[in-house]
Amino acid sequence: MPPRAPLPQLVVRTHDPGRVRIAFGLIALLWAFSLVVVWRLGAESSAPGFGELRVLQARSSAELDRATEELDGLKDRVVVLERSEQVSRAANESLQETLRQREGEIASLRADIAFFERLVGGGAPRQPLAINAFALRPIGDSRGYAFALTLTQNLKKAAVTSGGVDIAVDGVQRGVLRSLTLGELTQRRQTVPIPFSFKYFQRLEGNLILPDKFTANRVRLVVKSSTGEQASKSVAWSEALANGEKNDVRQ
Repeated sequence: MPPRAPLPQLVVRTHDPGRVRIAFGLIALLWAFSLVVVWRLGAESSAPGFGELRVLQARSSAELDRATEELDGLKDRVVVLERSEQVSRAANESLQETLRQREGEIASLRADIAFFERLVGGGAPRQPLAINAFALRPIGDSRGYAFALTLTQNLKKAAVTSGGVDIAVDGVQRGVLRSLTLGELTQRRQTVPIPFSFKYFQRLEGNLILPDKFTANRVRLVVKSSTGEQASKSVAWSEALANGEKNDVRQ
């Protein structure tokens, strides 16, 4: 019988699961690293400078954010300046209006002083209670008229003269002559007669309202003092309107 081939020798080793896991982990890491290397190489070869572009993009985004913030700040400043300009313009207009009013008051006071000097000057004649001037002005397109009446006296120096003024208007209404009293002309919204109290002169103002279909021809004025002095004057309606257009009732 031929000799038998020797049997192979078997090596028995213990199975270590931990070493297997470590080996698989190393293989996975090497595979992932190779993918990263391949992607980087591909990116560099297909788009050289891509990394620099990302840096530039980040810088541009930061600059855009800063520019946007500056623009918003400038817009806020513009709004504040516009509001300040509006406030300044309104204040300037108000100041100009106040100045115009004060100039008008000063002009009126100067006219009063000039009139007073003429009245009490050395060459002025001594006069008792008198009606110096009467003027009318229409109030818009209504039937109303504003009047101004100036009373004077320089006979009693530094003495107060007081009393009342009555006004009547003569005219025609529907073909009939009529004489309207102050109560009818003011619709009882004004004290009748109009009171006065002054030393040298006084300007009285008020309103008259003519009824419909009434055409005024003449104004009659009667002034009575508390001491019995009396003065009267008749003024044509057209003359009173002309005095109002002159804007000077201190003649």
